[in-house]
Amino acid sequence: MDITTVVYPGDAALGLVEELVHLRRLASRGRAPEQDDRRADELRRRIAADAGTPGFLAVTARADSLLCAFGTATRTPDPYSGEPLLGPGRAQEWLAGAMRISDLVVAPAARGRGVATRILDTLTVPALDDRVWVAPDHQDTSALSFFRHQGWRQTVFPRLGAGPGRVVFLGPRHPALAGLPVVGC
Repeated sequence: MDITTVVYPGDAALGLVEELVHLRRLASRGRAPEQDDRRADELRRRIAADAGTPGFLAVTARADSLLCAFGTATRTPDPYSGEPLLGPGRAQEWLAGAMRISDLVVAPAARGRGVATRILDTLTVPALDDRVWVAPDHQDTSALSFFRHQGWRQTVFPRLGAGPGRVVFLGPRHPALAGLPVVGC
């Protein structure tokens, strides 16, 4: 299978939104239809908003002409205190001005072929200072496993009974990792 990737900076990605929504639905089969509709609407709104911000980037992967994966990233505002799991001090120090991976979606038929790694590598190039992060849902075991396998370090762990959980991973060469102890996941 010949896979090609294309980078869409800024609002160049707006013409792809419905195709991205379709792939997200395909990749998350098995969820309740109303959850798919909610996530599709969230994706449409978020990309419309993020595409106009400095540093927004979308990357697609296609097998021939078929979309098989996509990822998006945007630069975190500076100042930034928007990640309550870290607290305002660490959120500012670790995440402000860093690249945040917002989406990494791969069609089931394309998984295990290095497509997600290729997209992730492309999305992290603008983080020349290696400051990159992601906050996947703590129940998305595939995403958690993928980022761990890529060498990303989980810095926030969900608390039992604390409501909807998220975790925060820092990229493998993020400068903040120099001072963090290695904790089992």
